[in-house]
Amino acid sequence: MIKAIIFDLDDTLYAYEPLDKEACRRVQEYACAELGITVQQYEEAFLYGRSETKRSLGDVAACHNRMLYFQKTLERLGVNPAPMSLQLYETYWGTFLEKMVLREGAREFLDAMHEHGIRVMVCTDLTAHIQHRKIEALGIADDICCLVTSEEAGREKPSREIFELCLEKLKLPPDEVCCIGDNFEKDVEGARAAGVQAIWFDAGKPSAAQFVEAMRGILGEESHL
Repeated sequence: MIKAIIFDLDDTLYAYEPLDKEACRRVQEYACAELGITVQQYEEAFLYGRSETKRSLGDVAACHNRMLYFQKTLERLGVNPAPMSLQLYETYWGTFLEKMVLREGAREFLDAMHEHGIRVMVCTDLTAHIQHRKIEALGIADDICCLVTSEEAGREKPSREIFELCLEKLKLPPDEVCCIGDNFEKDVEGARAAGVQAIWFDAGKPSAAQFVEAMRGILGEESHL
């Protein structure tokens, strides 16, 4: 019997790509206007900043940190990063967080879990600060009982350690927990390697139908949203 759900956050409970695209566009416009550079110049520097951050840090939570991306972008452009990195960071996340909405069907799924006494937690890569802000922006802070980020765990998914920390916080054995996420390797294979059941959320398919199917699998075929 399932007593708790481990939810991935990015691209599972909300659609990441359109928000990222719009936020990146806003940052690009701001940087080009402030620095008097072309879009091509900015894009080359940003791609360098992002890839250099990931290369130098490896597979840890900080490799996703936009502040580091923008700092290295500005350094690549020969600009003092101290005053402007924060502005680019706030422009990106201000745009991103302002437009966040839950995927269709997610609210009904969460309500159904609460109704049946099934606890919900979030397990996500990336740094804790921004993931807490996303949870607030989505309006689901009161829906989750606990949170694990890869920054806290010291490991990114699909590592066994991050899922074991989830189970430790839930105080449940793995066979009483189910993970739902969009990344098959990280969320599904990672969870299963830790003995946790898993459901793959395909971000390319209609979300409402997937949440209904997931709910039925957890509660029984006779259940419905």
